[in-house]
Amino acid sequence: MDSLHGIFVFLRVAEAGTLSGAARALGVSTSAVSASLARLERRLSVRLLNRTTRRLSVTAEGAEFYARCKQITADLEEAELMAGRAGRVPSGRLRVSMPSALGRMWIVPHLPDFMRDYPAVSLEIVFSDFVPFSMEAGIDLSVQVGELQDSRLAVRPLTSTRYLVCASPGYLAERGTPRTPEELTGHACLTYRRPRNGRIREWRFKSSGAMRHVAMNGFMTFNSGEALVAAAAAGLGIVQVAEYYAQPRLKGGKLVEILADYKTEGYDISVVFRQQKRVAPKLRVFVDFLIELFKVPPWVQTGLAAGRRRAVRGQAPGGEEL
Repeated sequence: MDSLHGIFVFLRVAEAGTLSGAARALGVSTSAVSASLARLERRLSVRLLNRTTRRLSVTAEGAEFYARCKQITADLEEAELMAGRAGRVPSGRLRVSMPSALGRMWIVPHLPDFMRDYPAVSLEIVFSDFVPFSMEAGIDLSVQVGELQDSRLAVRPLTSTRYLVCASPGYLAERGTPRTPEELTGHACLTYRRPRNGRIREWRFKSSGAMRHVAMNGFMTFNSGEALVAAAAAGLGIVQVAEYYAQPRLKGGKLVEILADYKTEGYDISVVFRQQKRVAPKLRVFVDFLIELFKVPPWVQTGLAAGRRRAVRGQAPGGEEL
């Protein structure tokens, strides 16, 4: 650092032509400038300046040293300017992890909006259906569904997802439509095994204002929400899934929601990232993008739009004739 200081002093002296002029520009004493120059010349073992009583002149070695140092300082100033701009303008690579179905169905289709606003940000999307107990190495932020395990992470809630029960129109036509959760015992129920702990997820129902959990013994079990919905659409049975899984097939008429009066809240959806004093602009704008995207969850918007179209065609939002 002392060498760098000496170089800056030398540049000032060479440009000012006098020690006193350089001292005034630097805000230090003339003796301090003289001592700094002497230390630099001793370190380099070369004379950079010829000193006279009236004026200083640069030696041949000093002129070459000046030209090189001037380029170095210009590069330093440019680097500092670029670093400062990076601290204000979102740019650089951002690694984001998210559940595969939620990401593929409801986040990725909206990424063009983000990239249009922030073209200098490069995204790497990592799909994972296993919710880690802490942030994985190399991941900048993570969209997570369910309980959060690491209290050291910064958390921004996005929305919550409800559980709904549904089946295909063909299955309901053949087997009948259950009117209460108790009537499910006479039906083919498809269940979900959690990848994290290997347990069968209990079904949730709202009853008299309270939520109750019901252990289901399904005749067929899946460890993928998308596969569970596909099986229901194929007529294999009744499922309870987060609404964002089922909404596209509900919209297309492949599934019909039942037991809507017993529908209850599921898990929260959040975006998490490591605690830090200063959040990088690229991370901040992506978090803001997610918050805006889920202000009204996209699957809710899709469901409302589908309901309006059915109403125009003379059907109620639930699919029944008006």
